[in-house]
Amino acid sequence: MIIILFFYFYKKLILIIIKNHLQILFLLLCQLVVSQNDSIIKGKIVVATNSNDGVTIVNIFNKINTISGNGGYFVIKAKVNDTLLFSSLQFDVIKLKMTATDFRQNLLFIKMTPRSKLIEKVIITNQTVITDESLGLVPKGQKRYTVAERRMKSGGGGIGIGGLINLFTGYGKELKRNLEIEKKEMLIEKIRNQFEKTYFAKTLQIPENNIDGFLYYIGEDKKSHEILNGNDKNTKMFKLADLAVAYLKLMQPETPKSK
Repeated sequence: MIIILFFYFYKKLILIIIKNHLQILFLLLCQLVVSQNDSIIKGKIVVATNSNDGVTIVNIFNKINTISGNGGYFVIKAKVNDTLLFSSLQFDVIKLKMTATDFRQNLLFIKMTPRSKLIEKVIITNQTVITDESLGLVPKGQKRYTVAERRMKSGGGGIGIGGLINLFTGYGKELKRNLEIEKKEMLIEKIRNQFEKTYFAKTLQIPENNIDGFLYYIGEDKKSHEILNGNDKNTKMFKLADLAVAYLKLMQPETPKSK
């Protein structure tokens, strides 16, 4: 009788142990299945410029796609070993295979680099350029004058009757002043076209609201005109850096002197 009871309880114990192990095994399998299911990935496109919106993100495995919004933020479903494709007309394509580490991050940062633009070499031959010289309107090689220079030359450049009249009326001084203003405006426009706003804002540390003010400050600095009107861009950049330092000092509020 004792032996029968022993085997009975022994069988019960074995069944309980097997049942508990099956439950543990079932929980492990459920966790494995859940880990294999799609999870939400939150990320941000990081670029050197501010144009980080409009990037297309595609999950190659499940064909889900989305587009980065303002600030470069995006949300997409994915799981471990899925491959995400990041593409844009402005940036090089990136392929990223998702790892478990990526899912543990609160925000996944994707750094993209601007796409290099290759311009094909264009050779133009036998191209006829129509100018006032080719039409015979002015002698070949003759210096061209701006409007202010032409007025100055005709109104006050010589000691003729016109020059004597301008001497007494003050018109010659006005012509010279207009010529100086025109030269400043031409220099400002030249620098504006040669350098982008990002150069002034990021490299020279000029606040965006003060870029125009900085350009007019350059126009007033006559000592720098010769360098800035030249063709050596590196020399121009060094000069602009010096002028930026001086301009930023002028912008700083004066500290009251202690009595």
